[in-house]
Amino acid sequence: MNRVKMIGLVLSGLVLASCMPYQGIVKTNVAADNEIVVTPELRALLAANPRPKIVIRVPSPPSNVTEAEKFNSYINLIEKTFLQKGFVVRDRALLENLMKAGNADYQSIQRTIDTDLIIDILALEFNIPNRVNSFYNITLKRNEKFATSLNYVNCAKARLECRITIVEKGQLGGLFTLYASRCDNEDLVFQIMPARNSMLWPQNTNPAWFPDLAVLIESDDFKRAYTQFLTVALANQLVGKVQEAIAF
Repeated sequence: MNRVKMIGLVLSGLVLASCMPYQGIVKTNVAADNEIVVTPELRALLAANPRPKIVIRVPSPPSNVTEAEKFNSYINLIEKTFLQKGFVVRDRALLENLMKAGNADYQSIQRTIDTDLIIDILALEFNIPNRVNSFYNITLKRNEKFATSLNYVNCAKARLECRITIVEKGQLGGLFTLYASRCDNEDLVFQIMPARNSMLWPQNTNPAWFPDLAVLIESDDFKRAYTQFLTVALANQLVGKVQEAIAF
């Protein structure tokens, strides 16, 4: 092989290598956005009774019948998860009937339902947009930014927001806003071109290159998994434990 051909092959190899896609991954740590406010009174109650009696309340349920039924299934899962974590969970229908009858003062609630805490579910949302503009380049073993603001991975967030009331005192005990994302709980590896402006999911049946990708919480299985994950995170906050990553 003469020298010209050798140089040509080397150059061709370099050009080909420069066009080969890299592997990338995104981790977001959305839990860093959690907002947690706990009063000294709630801390004292939990110190004396780490597994208090609770009742779940939904101040503003969905008005659409279909949505309400699905939302109710998530609330049932929240109650079940608290039970699994060792809490005593009172029937929320008792509280709803008491409120409808106009006897919703805290003394009546404590006497009739025998609960320590009311946990109001203020919001349970999925697929909150969360554009991530940087990634870890697995191939080159370094953190990098995407080429432009039009290139990103939407690591959609799930959010659970709740308010806790101490029934005996009729007093606000805590406010919790907790987040989770599939990007943090799964190793979702994508391919990205060296120019860092187009990427794809290699596991797709018909892979195609796009300027951005999305990691959504779309299926009911995912929504239930993240409802449970966020509830465990809330329960762990109440008992002072560290949350673990979700397993799929």
